[in-house]
Amino acid sequence: MRAPVWIALPILAAGCAGGSTHHAAQQQQTTTSAAPPRTATLPHRTTPAAGARHVTRPPTARVQRTLPWRADGTSHVVFVRSKQVAVYSKPHAKHALLVLKKRDKLGTQRAFLVRGTGKKWVHVYLPSRPNGSLGWLRTRAVKMYDNRYRIVVRLRAHRLQLWSKRHLVATYPVATGTPSTPTPRGLFYIVELLRPSNPGGSYGPYSFGLSAHSNVLKTFAGGDGRVGLHGTNEPGLIGSSVSHGCIRLRNAAVRRLARILPLGTPVYVRS
Repeated sequence: MRAPVWIALPILAAGCAGGSTHHAAQQQQTTTSAAPPRTATLPHRTTPAAGARHVTRPPTARVQRTLPWRADGTSHVVFVRSKQVAVYSKPHAKHALLVLKKRDKLGTQRAFLVRGTGKKWVHVYLPSRPNGSLGWLRTRAVKMYDNRYRIVVRLRAHRLQLWSKRHLVATYPVATGTPSTPTPRGLFYIVELLRPSNPGGSYGPYSFGLSAHSNVLKTFAGGDGRVGLHGTNEPGLIGSSVSHGCIRLRNAAVRRLARILPLGTPVYVRS
């Protein structure tokens, strides 16, 4: 495994709909090239990690549930393994909706939460507008892993639940969006993990970029209004609705999540 490469990155320029432009200039991202998943955890997550097990052969096509995790609480995540991946509106479509490189412009390996699988195609959630966008990828262009973790955020209760398979392992209080800039509801997933240069700043020691986008803020500080899940330097506001749409955790909680959650982890935000 190579040593991490640090790249200066304004977190709001990446599209997080929360925080302030003053603190945005202090943010950085970690990009690493990691070996296949192991038992050991990797804090600065840009590749498959703890809780992810490689699946050599996808299951056959089947009727899908509304939520992507199976009866045992696990979900599938795919990482792009070819130089680029084409996204289609349906299997065997003549033309791709878009073509994406293996890594995004920030150097993070692309991961997708899987909705369903077939013999030669994978149905995935996309990290693009509108929220809930879906696409199809060819199986040969990706590598599939099992993920035991998922996050459930309950907006009215201001609570985040961490699940491992069928077990609720932790519950944390959170701050969420204001009535005018609400946290969007729906099924999302973790796209990236950012590490601010100032762990005492408004984003705390870590910030997850989610596939969710604000339904109110179409752009924010140069980005596309992407919602984040991050720490805070104002723990007294935890438990209230005060953000631009991001989900804020106490720093101890976000540190724990950063140690264990792989990219592609489902994040289900409900009322």
